[in-house]
Amino acid sequence: MLYLIIVILAVMTVYLLIRLLSVKREIKSVLGQMSGNTDDSTLSVDFVDTGLQNMVLEVNRLYERVREVKAESRDRENAIKESVSMISHDMRTPLTSVIGYLQVARRSADPEEMRHNIDIALERGRYLNRLVNDFFELSLADAGRLTVELTKTDVCGIICEEMLSQSPAIDKRGIEPDFAQADENIYVMADRKMLGRIMQNLISNSVRYSTGLLSVSVRQEEHTEVIVRTGTAEKINTDKVFDRFYREDGSRSGSGAGLGLYICRRFAENMGGSIYAEQTDDVFAVTLVLENGT
Repeated sequence: MLYLIIVILAVMTVYLLIRLLSVKREIKSVLGQMSGNTDDSTLSVDFVDTGLQNMVLEVNRLYERVREVKAESRDRENAIKESVSMISHDMRTPLTSVIGYLQVARRSADPEEMRHNIDIALERGRYLNRLVNDFFELSLADAGRLTVELTKTDVCGIICEEMLSQSPAIDKRGIEPDFAQADENIYVMADRKMLGRIMQNLISNSVRYSTGLLSVSVRQEEHTEVIVRTGTAEKINTDKVFDRFYREDGSRSGSGAGLGLYICRRFAENMGGSIYAEQTDDVFAVTLVLENGT
């Protein structure tokens, strides 16, 4: 009986030694893979020991997360470089115009011509100011530093305010806006400043690019929808129109920096709402969706 026990213990000891040596080889293999793993590639998981195999699976998951973080970091870095490049381009053009028209006005002997050039310089200066505001809001949105204060807000009142503020541009374009004021106030849960900025962007875009139609309507059911319709002769890519720096013609020579609708989307999402675009024939429609005011 004692002999049998000794044999069993000897066999177990040999088995444990073999298993220990096997695990040590596998650990050495893992360490070798990790030390030479400069590109964070996946480690081999073909091991005898289950615990070691599970550990390597966790390490592989960590490597996968590291790769994702590196990719996100590269994307952010590329986005910053693109933003700086486009911001520099978009600000240089109106700034050059302001300086040029002011220089012409200073040399002009005709008071009417001088006033005309100063007016153009002022218009380009206001455009430059809008660009600066857009870029500032973009930086806040991308940094997650936007402060949102949701309150019960009269959406129709804000639409009327923005319509009135842009009436000179509307009259200049010869557009007859259509906004049927509701019999009662329609309330939404929104940040008043953000909602005003969204409506400002949507209406100014419509005025700038419309072929004649500018229509705003509000309907309230489970949610509140504000729909801005614009007449257009262009085919618009509704999937990309809310992208940052997107322009339909793909150039940097047109008016605007391609940030207005991007800012609208970011503001809408920060208020818990959404925004989307559709086009039917020659009518381009943007719909803002917000929670009903309580």
